Amino acid sequence: MKKTLAAFLLALLLLTGGASAFSDVDEGLYYAAPIAWAVERGITTGTSEDTFSPDALCTQGQILTFLWRAAGSPQADAEILPPGLPADSVSPSFREAVAWAYQSGVLGGAAGLLNPAAPCGRGMAMGFLWRYAGSPAASAPNAFTDVDSGTDHAQAVAWAVETGITSGTSETTFSPDEPCTRGQIATFLYRCLNGTGEKVQLPEEPVPQSPAPEPEEEARPLRTYAGTGEARSLGLDGSEFTSEGLYEAEVTVDVYSPYEAVFTIQIPFPLFQACNYLVRFDNPEKPEASYIFIFLRWDEAFADMIPWEGDHDSFRFVDTSDQDGFLSVHQDADGDDRIGGTLVRRVTFSRGSYFTFDMLDGYAPSCFVSTNP
Repeated sequence: MKKTLAAFLLALLLLTGGASAFSDVDEGLYYAAPIAWAVERGITTGTSEDTFSPDALCTQGQILTFLWRAAGSPQADAEILPPGLPADSVSPSFREAVAWAYQSGVLGGAAGLLNPAAPCGRGMAMGFLWRYAGSPAASAPNAFTDVDSGTDHAQAVAWAVETGITSGTSETTFSPDEPCTRGQIATFLYRCLNGTGEKVQLPEEPVPQSPAPEPEEEARPLRTYAGTGEARSLGLDGSEFTSEGLYEAEVTVDVYSPYEAVFTIQIPFPLFQACNYLVRFDNPEKPEASYIFIFLRWDEAFADMIPWEGDHDSFRFVDTSDQDGFLSVHQDADGDDRIGGTLVRRVTFSRGSYFTFDMLDGYAPSCFVSTNP
């Protein structure tokens, strides 16, 4: 423990300049010296020229990449990945590190659970570090009530706490599923690698890194329709919104292609107070022809009030112009805010369907939210 503390204090004195290069890294916080240490040695970088984002969640792919760089970026066969992990699900910036971690045994029993894009939990992080360090035995068994002794990371947690890499979140709990931040992971790495100084021989110069891939530009809609309408509430939670009230609803439709669009309906009460969300496109010059999109969302809060059979989240498309032809369409839920009152649905028509979103030119949307199934 004294050795770890001495190493930390030495780093704090020598590496303050590295930490201060980031505007979002407070030199008085626990992760300042570890971040400076990791950046100086090329184990990690900032998220921009002057930010590190220490409170951002760290993914499983990122911590494996940090360990791979700390090991000197050893070559690995990038085609050999954990069984069941689709190659196209691994970012090119993580691919060789993930392959190395699998081939070197760093993944261990966690190989089947790996999701490089998902946040790395505390238990999984300790497992990576423990296997990287050679799976050393801890002198005392795991004592946390929320760490099952049969799990892959139980020994790793006991070892990490014993060596001072981390501690429990309380006297009796470790919170193994709690996601780690970038600042925490840099600190764990520092305490594990720099504190002992035995696992890796770091070069004097930072490990050269491949340029980070350019982030993919987020798809932008070709055009956007916006409208308003009425919303009624079941008043289920006894709030100010009652079944007798009439409120305003808003709808936005972002069209990304002739066959795909995202519908966003906003109401001033939680989604569980309504079940029928209707978006209607009308053309003043063709009053007989309208296109109607109906999203039915049954919520468990309705259980004692509305009987419901079948799909609890369904969709219907209605064409009142009596057009005839092939039609295939489906919806995907994509980011509802149940409490905030935001319903988001991606609607996709199959290619070859007679309807396309190009046919909405000249039409204006409105929306109606009701309690009727």
